[in-house]
Amino acid sequence: MRISLLAAVLLALACNKSSEPAAAPSAAPAPSPSAAPNAPAKEQPGASSEAAAATDKPAAGDEAPPTAGGLTWRAPSPFVRRAPKSSMRVAEYGIDGETGAELSVFYFGPGQGGSIEDNMTRWVGQFTQPDGSETKAKRDERNVKGIPIALVEAKGIFSGGMAMPGGMPPVSQNDAMLLGAIAKGPNGAVFFKLTGPRAGLEKSRSAFDGLIESIAPAP
Repeated sequence: MRISLLAAVLLALACNKSSEPAAAPSAAPAPSPSAAPNAPAKEQPGASSEAAAATDKPAAGDEAPPTAGGLTWRAPSPFVRRAPKSSMRVAEYGIDGETGAELSVFYFGPGQGGSIEDNMTRWVGQFTQPDGSETKAKRDERNVKGIPIALVEAKGIFSGGMAMPGGMPPVSQNDAMLLGAIAKGPNGAVFFKLTGPRAGLEKSRSAFDGLIESIAPAP
């Protein structure tokens, strides 16, 4: 009797197991977009805005104009702004393609730097003539946007100017030229001194005039 009952239980269990549905095989996970072969790289957030910002950055020649003595100015091409050789200079420029040409801009503070006459006399005194005659200078005055500007021009053998503290001695230049300007700013005089080979400065005269005409009160 016990054997018959055990056989009946085992037969019932076998029938129930065979009637259960087989488990469906799990679907393979879909490949992610980054795993797809030859898929283009996904653009990072903000990349386009960073590229636009880089494009909008000002060029080297578009930096803010210098200021001194309550004045500001712009130096047009072919002037090339560069780091001043001395702390006495508020700005310094070369002329593109003209070795030896240099525009120095000085500002010493309110009421400092000496008179216009003293400075122009010293600048012209740095020029001598091959025949030993006195260097003749051209003087002029101009008013730009209400700012009085004194101008001076000289030609001859340039002594090279004053030696820089701790620097190399100045090198003289034959057939050189001076274009100078002193602008009376509200906070003191600003001195513009351009020297170099005469031929190069003659070609850059209009650019120097453009710089003088750009002088304006600083914002």
